[in-house]
Amino acid sequence: MDSFLHATLGTFFTPRLEMRLYDRAVKFTADAATNENILTYFHEHVHLFQALFTGYGHIQWSSHRQATGYTERKWRELWPAMNGPRLPLSNCNSNLKVNFESWKIYQIFIEQNQIAQARYFVNTTTNLISSLNLLTIKFECEINPIIETNSEERILCTKDILEGHAHYLERSFAMAILSFPQAEAESRRGLNEIYTVAFDWFIKECGAERRHIFPVICDLALQTSWDPVVPRNEHEWQSANPSWRFYLLTKALASRPDLSLGKHDTWQDQYLDFCNSLTDQCSFQRLEVVISERLNALKLLESNPGISPLQRNMKTAMEYRLKMPWLTVNPTESDRELDLLFKKFRIPAVLMEGRFQSQAPFKEEISVELIGELHFQAFVDQLLGNASPLVKESNELECGFARYDIPNGCPFQVSGDCMGRFNPKNGLPVPLNLDENGVVQGCTFGAIFFSSGVKVEELDVDYSKKFPKFF
Repeated sequence: MDSFLHATLGTFFTPRLEMRLYDRAVKFTADAATNENILTYFHEHVHLFQALFTGYGHIQWSSHRQATGYTERKWRELWPAMNGPRLPLSNCNSNLKVNFESWKIYQIFIEQNQIAQARYFVNTTTNLISSLNLLTIKFECEINPIIETNSEERILCTKDILEGHAHYLERSFAMAILSFPQAEAESRRGLNEIYTVAFDWFIKECGAERRHIFPVICDLALQTSWDPVVPRNEHEWQSANPSWRFYLLTKALASRPDLSLGKHDTWQDQYLDFCNSLTDQCSFQRLEVVISERLNALKLLESNPGISPLQRNMKTAMEYRLKMPWLTVNPTESDRELDLLFKKFRIPAVLMEGRFQSQAPFKEEISVELIGELHFQAFVDQLLGNASPLVKESNELECGFARYDIPNGCPFQVSGDCMGRFNPKNGLPVPLNLDENGVVQGCTFGAIFFSSGVKVEELDVDYSKKFPKFF
């Protein structure tokens, strides 16, 4: 059998808690799934656990939702000044003051996204914060740490940590659950180094005898605080950047040959003490402080104005994590933990063959939230000017299904009644109606306009308009 490490059949997108599996749906059913498909599915589920059970995951999900909501809300406040709902933001009007206000809305979103991407991906042209030309961060430091691997220097980024942790657990799952021989589970034939670079550097620094601590360091690297929201100095930047946290925590562990996680069957008893020793040495917030911060933020939101079904799921995850601080670090060592995670925390949105697949008996409210968020993100994308070439040329709008390549997501696309894009001047391609129970019937993309009090026919779309040069 080909090594399962050849599988590149899945992706996970944290802002929508969405998994995509690039193979025929039948290959992921209980009766027909191969080991390769099972492991791909498990790997992507690890990314869900990273989103639900870590400070970084909560912040990445929440900040994107807040940024899109802020952008749309501020845009609506400008309607009177720009003579109606116009998009993208660069299509304000000829008034310089209105143009500037609209540009500021655009710039705030772009800046936040730029900071997030700088942590997540390696910038191929620079590794200095100053080169990003940010308005909110003026101190100088390296964006990500530089490590030596195979006698070469390499910039380590957050994606390396996320994928390194998921791959380590995938290998552990292969051996513990699927009974793979160790040599086959650890084969790297055809494997991209993004899955192993963090692990290899960790072993180089700490030794192979401490390999079992690697997932602990990965998890601690992802336990970032949102206080402060914007880093004010180099230490705060490093504290909020998982790649820097991984680097510094690994160095701290390497300097402490006396520090042990404990015996195989009792390590959970001293887990917090072990983690606190390392985070204290690096002057990072302790694990239980970060978990409590995220949990308290959701509790506060729950009291006023309320939380969504997905936020409720994230709150439940942090409640479990507070009781079991090691949960999701390496659940392959415990059937009980794996069973708990896959019963209570399944991925809510799984896409195969261009359509959503049923994952678990989720309530209808979660499906409504998922589709609503999909459409809302697609709209804000276009509000920012990020539209596909075809739509830009015709000044049309795309729904979330068309914008994010889900051709079988809507029954009207499947039937051929809608192409997923339309000229707003002509109205929705499928009229929007409410039945006697208040349930939306027709175009679900249109529902986001209806809920905001926007008539699509009033939208003025012109992607050719550009912002003036303010700076």
